[in-house]
Amino acid sequence: MRRLLLSFILFLGIYPAFAQKALEFPEVSPQEIIIRHHGFTLSYNPEWMIPNWVAYELKSTNMEGDAVRAGSFSPDPSPELAGMTLAQHWHYSHSGWVRGHMAPAGDFKYSQEAMNDTFFTTNICPMNMEFNNGIWKRLEEKVRKWAVQFGTVYIVTGPIVGWNRNGRVGDTGILIPDSFYKAVLIPVGNSYYAIGFILFNEPAPKGSRMLDYVLTVHDIETLIGRNLFCNLKPKVAEKVERCLPIKELGL
Repeated sequence: MRRLLLSFILFLGIYPAFAQKALEFPEVSPQEIIIRHHGFTLSYNPEWMIPNWVAYELKSTNMEGDAVRAGSFSPDPSPELAGMTLAQHWHYSHSGWVRGHMAPAGDFKYSQEAMNDTFFTTNICPMNMEFNNGIWKRLEEKVRKWAVQFGTVYIVTGPIVGWNRNGRVGDTGILIPDSFYKAVLIPVGNSYYAIGFILFNEPAPKGSRMLDYVLTVHDIETLIGRNLFCNLKPKVAEKVERCLPIKELGL
């Protein structure tokens, strides 16, 4: 019933309250299954068994606290997903792919509930191990530094299916993305910085720099066919999403 209600109000063009105010929120289509967890929101794709996107606000204080990592990953208990086949922790075992967070656990140390929610498999995509422990981790750390530097950043991230070169994880049905995007919006005075990244789901070449993966948010929107940071005023979005604040962000 909740899912039907959400679809109906989206069809009418009336976004729920959290979507109206959340700067991290991307454009949402009526058929999407939207799940709101402690600290982040996601759109789940039951055909792929991974999220379409995950969005959240990261404050400098979010990375402070005593929350500890969950022992293992688990299916999402949200009522919107009742009756659906969800990824299990053991699906990834001996598959050659690791469980890659979209909203990283390290961004939610302030709350044990939020930390635990990041270990639901709806927040997870299959990743190459070297990629997950390498360039993807470096990007997560870079975003955290911006949160500390500027106080708050808004993040939307997700998989890009592409050609689906690696198929699915065994016979589980979990789709393996070709690449991933991450877009970051940073309030600065009366304006914003905006920057995007696209990274292939494979080990980064030796000597790779973060700058090698930078795109404008507008470029990412064109590639994925979705409007990101849709709650920005159109004139503001048109300006900041086409700029690349390379020097300002230390890239």
